Amino acid sequence: MRRIIKNLYFRIFIFFVLSSMLGFATKYAGEFQELVVGGRICGMGGTGIAQGVEPASIILNPANAISLNRSLHLMHSENFSGIVKNEFGGFVGIKDDVAYGVEAQMVSVDGIKLTTLPDTNKQPGDDNRPFPYDTVSTRDVIFYLNAAKRKSILNFGLNLKFYYRDLAVMSGFGGGVDVGMKLNLKNLNLGIGVRDFVLAPIFWESKTKEFISPKISTGIAPYFPLIMLNSVVIFELDIIKDLSLNNFSLNSGLEFAYKDKLFFRAGRNENRYTAGAGIKYRKLIFDYGLITHPDLGISNKFSAGIEF
Repeated sequence: MRRIIKNLYFRIFIFFVLSSMLGFATKYAGEFQELVVGGRICGMGGTGIAQGVEPASIILNPANAISLNRSLHLMHSENFSGIVKNEFGGFVGIKDDVAYGVEAQMVSVDGIKLTTLPDTNKQPGDDNRPFPYDTVSTRDVIFYLNAAKRKSILNFGLNLKFYYRDLAVMSGFGGGVDVGMKLNLKNLNLGIGVRDFVLAPIFWESKTKEFISPKISTGIAPYFPLIMLNSVVIFELDIIKDLSLNNFSLNSGLEFAYKDKLFFRAGRNENRYTAGAGIKYRKLIFDYGLITHPDLGISNKFSAGIEF
């Protein structure tokens, strides 16, 4: 059975490698994966490459899974003043020095108006105003299968992911592979994650295809214990580089944790400010995160989890 599973993973890996060689990456093809997931991650500016402590952080760095407790995590978010909905659910299990996870997220936009002109042969004007004739919705669904392993002070992780895209006027499917590594030192974590480390394909029903280029993220997260206050301050800085673009982005976040029960957070996600808070009661965890945007309004992230 173990040999069969290994052969299956190997064939899937070869499939994506060969697929990536058949074309070139399309700019912004992977934008549907960009929404920040998780109340804690959101509050800390979208950081989590080096110090993820919730199942949602597996999306940023697959190696984070082995640093977690066995837990179930759910999230609902209203993005850009409620225009874009984002749902997430994830489970992580631990056995000795090996972790595994199953996660899913959905991004949706409802009520998109399709318009036309009364007279399509004339230019728009006062006597030929566009009017809506239908409303449609879009859906992006992503499934993740995670495995991670600890070896001394190093963590290694891998995500296999599969996605379905419904853009109302067309739909497609595809998948990819994420890899990550994490170094755990005293009061300091370092991490690196590669999303779509081979060109991940999207196969459209129109018989065309796109490829998502790799995105490399590195993170550094020092911890500052405040023994007199029974508290810890965590800072993280992430540097993200999409290989299809010329620029790179910076995310930063700060968390003040009091007695591992109350959490206050702030950060910066590219040019957007973030804030958040959390509370932990026994095995229950509740987090809230907020992201501002100068043009699209605010995004609210509500998440809850249980450790067991």
